[in-house]
Amino acid sequence: MVFDSRDNRPNPMKGIWTEAVVEGAPEFLGAESSFARLSLTHRQYFTIIPKDLSLAYRLNYQTTIAGHVPFYYQSHVIVSELKGASSEGLGGGSTLRGVSRNRVVGDGYFLGNIEARWKFARFRFINNNFYLGLNGFVDFGMVTNKIDITPTVSSIPEYQSYFDQGAEQIHVSYGTGLRIAMNENFVIKFDYGRVTDNRDGDSGTYIALNYLF
Repeated sequence: MVFDSRDNRPNPMKGIWTEAVVEGAPEFLGAESSFARLSLTHRQYFTIIPKDLSLAYRLNYQTTIAGHVPFYYQSHVIVSELKGASSEGLGGGSTLRGVSRNRVVGDGYFLGNIEARWKFARFRFINNNFYLGLNGFVDFGMVTNKIDITPTVSSIPEYQSYFDQGAEQIHVSYGTGLRIAMNENFVIKFDYGRVTDNRDGDSGTYIALNYLF
């Protein structure tokens, strides 16, 4: 189920984009084990300076509501509209920029992104309209439902060296980005993010298409 009131899909200046998605994989259709997952996502956009400056945020909650999710599918992020080459996390260019890809994995998670988006220059080139944009962002997320790995790894001698059972907390990154847009709908993005905790990695640079959300 989706509610969408955005005024412009590539880079909204106002509106809401909210969705609820249920994903199921029944065993009788060939799945390794039957399971169902729920994803709730709310995105909202505010105009600060008409046509030039906006504030946007995304909140996403995902959890398993039935069955057992195989370990290789736990990193999958459910979306109704895939806007990039991959949909995995948390960590990486589509979720927590700067955090190592797939660093944060759990049976349930919460994700948030806040962005200020400024179109600072407009010009015409090769008979097309272009604008340049700058972004400042903060990303955060954490596991809300852990995967119990103790029976599997507790027999490993180095277990305590690699696993800190009490370490899970909110993971935060921040950074900036450049946007080059043609005719308001073809957007090339360059993002650079850094982590606030070195256990999450160091930093990341991402070159892709479209705004994050």
